[in-house]
Amino acid sequence: MSYDGISVRQVLTKLNAPVGGWFLPQVQRQYVWGARHESEEYVCLLLDSLIKRYPIGGVVLWETSNAVPYREFVRDYAPGHYAHQVDTGRWGAAKSLVYDGQQRLQTLYSVLLHRFNGRVLHFDLIFDAERTESDETGFLFRDYDAPVEARYLRMTELFSLSCTPREKVAVLARLRPLANGDPELELLIETNLTALWDVFVADSVKSIAYFSVKAETAREVNEVFRRLNTGGVALTQLELVLSKIKEVQSDYEEHLWKLSKRINDASGGIEFSSTEILQFLHLVVKKTTRIDEARLEAQDIIAFQLAMASDADPLVEVFQGYLAGLFNINHASIVPRRLAVLPIASFLAARKRGNHEWRIRALNNDEVGLIHRYFLLSQFCDWNTQTMVNQFTKLSREAGEAGRAFPLEAIRQVAIQKNRTGDLHDHQFLSEVWLATKVLMPNRSYIFHERKPQVDHIFPLNLNGTDDAYKEAVDVLWNFQPMPAEVNNYKRARHPKEFFKSEDGAKYRDAYDFLPPMDSILWDNYAQFVAAREKMMREQFELKYGLKLIASPKTGDDDLR
Repeated sequence: MSYDGISVRQVLTKLNAPVGGWFLPQVQRQYVWGARHESEEYVCLLLDSLIKRYPIGGVVLWETSNAVPYREFVRDYAPGHYAHQVDTGRWGAAKSLVYDGQQRLQTLYSVLLHRFNGRVLHFDLIFDAERTESDETGFLFRDYDAPVEARYLRMTELFSLSCTPREKVAVLARLRPLANGDPELELLIETNLTALWDVFVADSVKSIAYFSVKAETAREVNEVFRRLNTGGVALTQLELVLSKIKEVQSDYEEHLWKLSKRINDASGGIEFSSTEILQFLHLVVKKTTRIDEARLEAQDIIAFQLAMASDADPLVEVFQGYLAGLFNINHASIVPRRLAVLPIASFLAARKRGNHEWRIRALNNDEVGLIHRYFLLSQFCDWNTQTMVNQFTKLSREAGEAGRAFPLEAIRQVAIQKNRTGDLHDHQFLSEVWLATKVLMPNRSYIFHERKPQVDHIFPLNLNGTDDAYKEAVDVLWNFQPMPAEVNNYKRARHPKEFFKSEDGAKYRDAYDFLPPMDSILWDNYAQFVAAREKMMREQFELKYGLKLIASPKTGDDDLR
């Protein structure tokens, strides 16, 4: 059987239609077209391809009335807005499930009928393709509440028009003043509108090719789907594992999303994606972070279901009770080695399964201290490879099930065997300055702006009368303090001694750590101030975590052991 053709208008009337509509099979991957600027570029190119009558790839469907789980297309698309499974009572309805083409159809559905990332797609009616670069399209996104400009035609407005000659003439009459009497510009506007009209309003141009697979079972169609993706964007091993689990528990992915949201809410903003959660559960079930769908057996799927029920709370505890609870970490970017966190989660989960206390605040200081040292060493010394994490998890699981403390020394030996350092050196500590600042001042919370924490230089970089040597000396961890930008801006370019003694600045002094008394001579010499604060911070780090910062060979500093 060959592909059939269908117009853009016809296909969008089918998406989510209650009778014979097109939907998404539960095994489909979620819609992802990159970051906003990337996705907007892809969208514009997709619609430009339609205007130019370029092929955009076929859509593959399974027409079925079988009682199978499926999802609806998202209307207003935004990151984190996932397609959700329909009510089980609808599973037996006649429908077509889209096994290839989701990304294109979801894009068209959102930009022609709804919103995309909160923005609206427009076309510039005075765009002249013959006088612009080849990668320019005339399509552009504008904010929903942007002022109306005649030259920018909303694609949602165009798509809502009825396909009649009278309607098209009315639109042209409304747009004619835009040309301001220029016949060439008037012709350009009419040409652009006609090109848009033929593809997005009329039914005559069959822009989208689709093919219906004839199959009795979802398993047959899944095989077609997997083979299709080997020639395009291949499914990841995690996605293949998830598709097998969803064949048994159709809403498993939605449980992953809910757990991801629960972690984010409980931790005050740390993102741990559904994919990362599935990797943790794979580590629990298959004892490895290396995903291989071919090695997934029937009993493993049951184990994944059980692990979701039994190990969700210990995983949340790592983010809520440990990272947020003890360090006030509120953003994933502060923790650079995400994989290395999993052995802590596995340790707590094993303690829970062994009926031992597993909540962080219920552990004694020595037990928490071992977890602290593992966390810091794993992050700063890069104990983060899959092989290392697998071995760390085996050791931590055995200790947890037996009710023993976290096996730091055994893990340290594994790291050394894998050519990682077993001690923390200055250069490692200073290379992750966001985390280093945070663990030195765990009682302070970062305020984030555009995914970056706001940090104050106590001796400001732009202090009047200073030179480059001064800036280099004060642009160091030992001069940093987590501080909201409004305070930082208020203090900008003011000498800290003057600021903290002033009536307006004195109220902020208690928000800073490791400061000498205001009558100290250290305030009069920035180099001595930074050196003294460094000494205090190093001593506090060793006292709090039981780890010694060792001078890196290249620095020539004294060994602080």
